Amino acid sequence: FAPPFLFQTPGRVGSQGSDSDSSAAPGNAVDVNNEGSSEGFICPLCMKSHGSAEELFKHYEAVHNSGIDSTRGGEGHLSPERDEVSLLRQEVQDLQASLKEERWYSEELKKELEKLQGQRQQDSKSDGLTTSTSTESLERQLEEIQVENFNIKQMKDLFEQKAAQLSTEIVDLKAKYDEEISLREGAEQKMTNLTQELLKERTTIEDLKTELLQRPGVEDVAVLKKELVQVQTLMDKMTLERERESEKLKDECKHLQAEQANSEATINQLKAELAKGPQEVAVYVQELQKLQSSVKELEQKNQSLTEKLLKKEQEYSQLEEKHNEISVSKKNVQASFHQKDLDCQQLQAKLSASEASIQRLQAELGEKGEAGQKLKEELSEVETKYQHLKAECKQLQQQREEKEQHGLQLQSELSQLHSKLLEAERQLGEAHGRLKEQRQLSSEKLMDKEQQVADLQLKLSRAEEQLKEKVANSTELQHQLDKAKQQHQEQQTLQQNTTSKLREAQNDLEQVLRQIGDKDQKIQNLEALLQKSKENISLLEKEREDLYAKIQAGEGETAVLNQLQEKNHALQIQVTQLTEKLKNQSESHKQAQENLHEQVQEQKAHLRAAQDRVLSLEANITELSSQLNESKEKVSQLDVQVKAKTELLLSAEASKAAQRADLQNHLDTAQHALQDKQQELNKVSVQLDQVTAKLNDKQEYCAQLEANLKDYKEQHLYLEQKTEELEGQLKKLEADVLDAKASKEQALQELQQQRQQSTELDLRIAELSKQLEAEREAMSSSKLDLQKKSEALEQAKQHISKQEEENTSLKHNLEKSSQDTSKQLKELDCKVQAATSELQQVKSEKDTLLKDLTATKEKLSKSSENFKKRKEELEKEIEKGKAAVAEMEKSYQEVKQQLQVQTESVAKERNELKNSLEKKEGISKQLSIELDSTRAQVLEIQGLLKEKENSEQHLQGKLREVKESFEQKKKHSETLQAELKTALLEKAELENKLQQQTILSAQELKAEKGKLADLQKTHEKNKENMEKLQLDLYGKESELLATRQDLK
Repeated sequence: FAPPFLFQTPGRVGSQGSDSDSSAAPGNAVDVNNEGSSEGFICPLCMKSHGSAEELFKHYEAVHNSGIDSTRGGEGHLSPERDEVSLLRQEVQDLQASLKEERWYSEELKKELEKLQGQRQQDSKSDGLTTSTSTESLERQLEEIQVENFNIKQMKDLFEQKAAQLSTEIVDLKAKYDEEISLREGAEQKMTNLTQELLKERTTIEDLKTELLQRPGVEDVAVLKKELVQVQTLMDKMTLERERESEKLKDECKHLQAEQANSEATINQLKAELAKGPQEVAVYVQELQKLQSSVKELEQKNQSLTEKLLKKEQEYSQLEEKHNEISVSKKNVQASFHQKDLDCQQLQAKLSASEASIQRLQAELGEKGEAGQKLKEELSEVETKYQHLKAECKQLQQQREEKEQHGLQLQSELSQLHSKLLEAERQLGEAHGRLKEQRQLSSEKLMDKEQQVADLQLKLSRAEEQLKEKVANSTELQHQLDKAKQQHQEQQTLQQNTTSKLREAQNDLEQVLRQIGDKDQKIQNLEALLQKSKENISLLEKEREDLYAKIQAGEGETAVLNQLQEKNHALQIQVTQLTEKLKNQSESHKQAQENLHEQVQEQKAHLRAAQDRVLSLEANITELSSQLNESKEKVSQLDVQVKAKTELLLSAEASKAAQRADLQNHLDTAQHALQDKQQELNKVSVQLDQVTAKLNDKQEYCAQLEANLKDYKEQHLYLEQKTEELEGQLKKLEADVLDAKASKEQALQELQQQRQQSTELDLRIAELSKQLEAEREAMSSSKLDLQKKSEALEQAKQHISKQEEENTSLKHNLEKSSQDTSKQLKELDCKVQAATSELQQVKSEKDTLLKDLTATKEKLSKSSENFKKRKEELEKEIEKGKAAVAEMEKSYQEVKQQLQVQTESVAKERNELKNSLEKKEGISKQLSIELDSTRAQVLEIQGLLKEKENSEQHLQGKLREVKESFEQKKKHSETLQAELKTALLEKAELENKLQQQTILSAQELKAEKGKLADLQKTHEKNKENMEKLQLDLYGKESELLATRQDLK
């Protein structure tokens, strides 16, 4: 099993270098990072953090691996992936063992260093200063040891990174393995479903092939078309004849109704004669008394005649019963006729529908024949392609065997590389042992210099941090200055806008003041007019007093009244004019007041905004002045720090010059090793290029195969759709045929019943004709006795009443049947009307039988003739219908056979296509599996090569970084000095600019304050003017009100 995915939080890789100082025993569990254990390795499924990779691995196997192992039964095709996982796991274990060894070595080195430091401190107390030569040699050894420590730490980091990468790759492979298992199960289920569907579709296709093979030819289709045309013509003739017969029956019904009316009239006459009968009987009694002698002789004859009459009455009652039965059978026959008419109409509709369906089927059969030919052509093409694919598969198998051999060779080469790595690790272990011996000797002497170097490095780092902070502060100050400049410019623009708005407001105020002056003049004019009006009023009062005096004296009353009316009219006109002027003036005053009020409020808002801006400018100026003072202080501090750092840089350069010589020696040895490894890499890269080229060829071939598979699948879907459509049409045709068969059987049954009924009716009619002839002879003798006839009439009436009751019961039954069959109400209404008309005909026939049986016999003979004619016509129609149905059945069977042949052929073609598709899918699956295995091998080889390249590039990068860092520090020191000088110059210029800006801003503030004072003064003046105007308006309104009251 592969270990789970190792999730690490950000910042872990950077902390691994600093974690080398942590102490741990070599036998303990591997802890890659002790400081980051709170974040640690996270499980990808339950998102729990763990302290180490081993803990996470154990957790994954215990918790999450149980559910996965249950789904792994019987899956041998994934054995190469398991082998890869086991190999990766072995590599991880090897890396972990190497990490443990290196950690143990580093811990032992630390312990030895601590011991040496303690011994050195004791020696320093006892001994004095060491010689300069020994210190130089110790410094060199110390630098070499530091470089080796640094290299070991880097190797350790690389090994840890490799372990993490391998664990992540193993977890990814495990997740992919689980996903592939689930996908395989889903694919197997889909395959089972597809196989079932394919079997069903094969059966349907075979049926369609059989039907297609049994497809009729062009001549058969032409014969069928002719026969259909003949059947249609026959059906049209039949419908026309039936319509004619229905018209004849309607005419006969009308005649029978007229005869019924005549018979009712005759019955009424007979009743009247019967009412007159008793009077005639009295006359006859007198005559009978005279003829008693003759009566006695005739009594014997009468007795014999009565016996004969009784017999004849019984026979008559039997005949009436038979007649009733015949009428009922007639009704049933008529009802069956109506039903047959309806059935014929339905059959006609079905025939038209079947003709349309046959035409569609013929068109579809033609299309399917073309499609079948196309499919045969495609099958031939597919077979050729299949043969090509077989040949290509053989070639691919050969290539696969060659690639397997090549993979074995690559594996052997990888094992050789692995053995070389082990030898290199052994050499490193020997070097570590030598280094330990050297460290034990040199650690006592070099601890002091390490401390000094560490202190210098700390100081340099702090100085660099301070420089960075100061540079950042200077950049922030520049940004703040830029922002202040922008704000100042914005404020200047705002001030300009405010000044322009204030000028506009002043202009508006001047205009308003002019308007107010004009209105004052108008008000003065109005006051003058008011004074004039007062004078006029006083004159009018004087005139009024004079007039009162005249009126009291009685002189010129009419003239005085006319004058008063004229004056009143003139005064009213003046008053209306004055009121209109006052209204207009008051409205204009109000509008002016509102405008002035709005303008004043706007100016107040502008003043407040200007004051706020002035305050903000003052605050910004104070902040800028404080920042200037702080920046001056910081610049003085930076000068002091720069001097100290230059001294530190000089000392650091002296120490780095010694390191450079050692690094060059190491570079020479590393370059020789790199050249050897580059040669090996070139060989492996050539092999990789070959393998990738072969893989690309296989991928292109697989893409072509996939495209062909898609084309075949599309054709398969198209054929399935066609088969489904044909199945639906077949089902529809089968349903139509079943309906036709059922209707045919019903029609045959009804025809048989009608034939039986017709034979029974013929027998009854023959019997009735014989009986009627016998009754005719008997009735000629019975006409002599009226009394006996009256009794016979009463009996007949009773029979008629019984028949009427039976008719009413039949009507009730018909109504019930009409309620049950709501869909056929119209047809049943027609039948009920026909039944009622027939009942009326029966009544009339019974009445006429009492009078003249001869007429009934003629009518019966006519009806029997008509019935025979109808019977013969129906038999002819039935024979024609049978012939048409037989022809339809034959055509249907032929079409069905052809469709079956077609379905069988399509099913065979479909099976062949599916078999070819399944084979191709198997080949494609095998190819995909081979490609996956080869890709995995190539990825492994590429990963190993990349690791080697990365290690070499890492060494080269480190060498370059050491060189570049040395050169950068030199450049950095030079740039720092130049930047400090430029910064001092820029800060001096900034101070001058800021002082100038503060002076300008103070001047602008003074100008704005003066403008604000002027605006406040003008605002106060406007207020005073407004108050005066309001007082004047109130006074004038009061005066106007007083004048109106006086006028009233």
